[in-house]
Amino acid sequence: MKQKIALLPVDGRPVTRDLPGQLAAIGGWEVLVPERQELGFLKEPGNLDSLQNWLKETADKVDGIVVSIDMLGYGGLVPSRISEATVEQVRERVQVLKELKEAKPELKIMGFSATMRLSDSYVNEEEKEYWNRYGKEIWQFSYYSHKHSKTKDPNFMKRVEELRLKIPDAILQDYQHTRERNFSINRSLLDDVEGGVFDILVFPQDDTAEYGMNIQEQEWLSEEVSKRRLYERVFIYPGADEVASTLVARMVYELENVLKPIYQPFFCGQKGTLSSARYEDRPIYESVKGQVYAFGSFTVETPSEADILLAVNVPGKKQGDLALQMDLAEVDTTDRNLGEWLMKITHYLGEGKDVAVADLAYANGSDPALVPRLLDSGIFGNLSGYAGWNTAGNSLGTVIAHSAMVHLHKLKGFLLEADFKKRHLELLTHRLLDDYLYQSVVRQTVRDRVDENALEEKELLEVVRGQFMKALEGIPQTGEYKLNIKDIYLPWNRTFEIGLALCLEERV
Repeated sequence: MKQKIALLPVDGRPVTRDLPGQLAAIGGWEVLVPERQELGFLKEPGNLDSLQNWLKETADKVDGIVVSIDMLGYGGLVPSRISEATVEQVRERVQVLKELKEAKPELKIMGFSATMRLSDSYVNEEEKEYWNRYGKEIWQFSYYSHKHSKTKDPNFMKRVEELRLKIPDAILQDYQHTRERNFSINRSLLDDVEGGVFDILVFPQDDTAEYGMNIQEQEWLSEEVSKRRLYERVFIYPGADEVASTLVARMVYELENVLKPIYQPFFCGQKGTLSSARYEDRPIYESVKGQVYAFGSFTVETPSEADILLAVNVPGKKQGDLALQMDLAEVDTTDRNLGEWLMKITHYLGEGKDVAVADLAYANGSDPALVPRLLDSGIFGNLSGYAGWNTAGNSLGTVIAHSAMVHLHKLKGFLLEADFKKRHLELLTHRLLDDYLYQSVVRQTVRDRVDENALEEKELLEVVRGQFMKALEGIPQTGEYKLNIKDIYLPWNRTFEIGLALCLEERV
């Protein structure tokens, strides 16, 4: 076995391109990825011809392939929403996977293709240009059209008709045509599952709500999966940027031919488990189960049955959003009890159990009420995984994959302990500095100080770097390793996300 997996990521950001490899390395595996410049930039698509060749050249070097159909077919997740490619053109690009499978039948291929999102905003940074004028109206048109089809309430149809008058026909038709093309591609991928091209296929729901055209498409896909009896090979759930990490972890386990770990989730509040996280369409408790299931495992009710305990930090009343500064007062309420929950984590760690923390109290950043307590108590460095970035699904998928790789190391026991510990702690530290220090602290400080749209790229980066290094002084560094920040960059030249290159060095 080559102990290598090829990944064609959904774009070139660190969380989609680099994180899966960092996770796999903990389990002793290497993930091969294309050069970053081949993967496009925001709305600029990746180099489709070059990526086709890369897949063909790499297939013989690996035991399996994890592939984003959005990248393979359109040039990336954002380009998939704006591309003018036809169904025929996209299908032709996807055929390379069939060719690779026919040439090498033992090659595992796991794919993922997002259901096109609907953004409830006027921000067109990741959408077609007309979104800055009609984005909210299109979102509402989608929402109420689907809601009417489910409820038959005439008031919702009246709302749809009102919205139709606000959106020019040409724009609505263009949007619907793009959705129909993407859905047609997704539907055709089920034929590829039946034909044996894909061992596993995921349709992640990117930024979703309870109703909408995207949810309607997911319902149709779910019906088709049931008709074709593809239950254990096709997965549909909220997520996007974490799917590659989930599938890489799953593929490692299946190639190693070892049993996947079983998870037992426990929460800091009951009410928060029943509410839906932002940009998702189901209760947080169901999102947890969906992410574990996509990895190929299941949850149990008691710690004694589980291999990994998943400590889930939920909001008291409603999930806030640190990037948008919304509903912040709804999170740290008396509907949850962090102290008791942290005491439980300490108890389980003391019993020698593997505990990982999924920090879901906020979208787009870690819980400022939680992380200092994790650090002060000494809990953080003993965790088997931690994440609190972007959506609940993004964090959950990361934590499940991270803790699974730690578990695999313990099962295998052949890696040098120092190598394993360093890789694991580097990833924990990376998430601490990205999810907490940057997303929860530095990003808002930068946004309060400057108008990022008024600055040149270098000027903005200089401000971000300065504020980040200043905030880093407040993070305690203890233990046998010293933190070295090798680089700080803005992957898409905006403050929403950050790129970090770091390593832990032994103290002399």
